[in-house]
Amino acid sequence: MMPTANWRSLFLLLSGLRRHARVDGDSMSPSLAPGDLVIFQPITSYDRRLKAGCVVVVRHPLQPATLLIKRLIAINNSGLELRGDNEQASTDSRHFGLVNRDSLLGIAECVWRVPFSA
Repeated sequence: MMPTANWRSLFLLLSGLRRHARVDGDSMSPSLAPGDLVIFQPITSYDRRLKAGCVVVVRHPLQPATLLIKRLIAINNSGLELRGDNEQASTDSRHFGLVNRDSLLGIAECVWRVPFSA
């Protein structure tokens, strides 16, 4: 489970040291819900903190203007293998293959949960 955002993470976001992406869809359920705001640290694909199991933010390989939030399954020289936690609702590496390492934007640190609204 991803930690909830606190004052420190919000300060880092407002100061420009962190970035954010909004969850759209159920591909990361139950870890992340639609509308949640993921706060992530910009890193490169060669950063030592990047390991299988991390939640990452990447540019969609077929639609570069679209961001994806997925779990990193594997890293190799050919690219990054990504999966959604809810595999039945996820479009991920099983559909579009490995993601180019240059498409990585960052590693998720915490989430700002949006209250459920009907």
